[in-house]
Amino acid sequence: MLEQINDILQNTVITPYTAAVKLAISFFLGAIIGIERQFRRREAGMRTFTLICMGSTAAMLISIWIPQCYPNFLNGDPGRIAAQVLTGIGFLGAGAIMQSHGSIHGLTTAACIWVIAVIGLAVGAGMYVPAMLATMLTLIVLVSLERLEKRMFLNGVNKILTITCSTATPDLKAIRKILEDKNVFIVSVSFETLYEENRSVITYKVNVKAQSSYMNLFNDIRTLGYVSQIRLMA
Repeated sequence: MLEQINDILQNTVITPYTAAVKLAISFFLGAIIGIERQFRRREAGMRTFTLICMGSTAAMLISIWIPQCYPNFLNGDPGRIAAQVLTGIGFLGAGAIMQSHGSIHGLTTAACIWVIAVIGLAVGAGMYVPAMLATMLTLIVLVSLERLEKRMFLNGVNKILTITCSTATPDLKAIRKILEDKNVFIVSVSFETLYEENRSVITYKVNVKAQSSYMNLFNDIRTLGYVSQIRLMA
């Protein structure tokens, strides 16, 4: 039994058996990454990643199968369909990226979509070990490196800091300097100017230490003279 499975895995000719085994492997690898994304309640979950991985594998199988069945077909390039998969998957990844109030979300999920497509292509080409290794390393990046990243750079809580100014031209550099001096990490920023009312609103997504003194931060910002309102929300 094991010898038969090994023969199927090592066989470079596309048959119903080799295609079925490769699709089953891509189903398994895609589901692994999809479960992690589903657990974190991301835009693309287990079904999406499983379908992308199997679809990429099927595309690679077709790319290899066409030259085998039609040897006189001059345009039977095994890499042509596979190359178009990577181009097309970019549009699907772009759909996972969202922009809201100056903050961008979904970049990691979009990157995962691209990586899982490459893994599916690798399975279809018979590169099982690289595909499994890439899946394992992707899980390490998503789980372990996220914790390390938070400890190194964002060891605090994320909040939304909204500063309302009684001028349409506030000194953004001065505000940024105050935040940096108070060890407030700026994740993203959006700026709104109301010229008719001579007023502006600056919205920061920030990461602040749990033990930070918010009142000291507010007082330093108020020293600028044109700040009429400050809001800090979770």
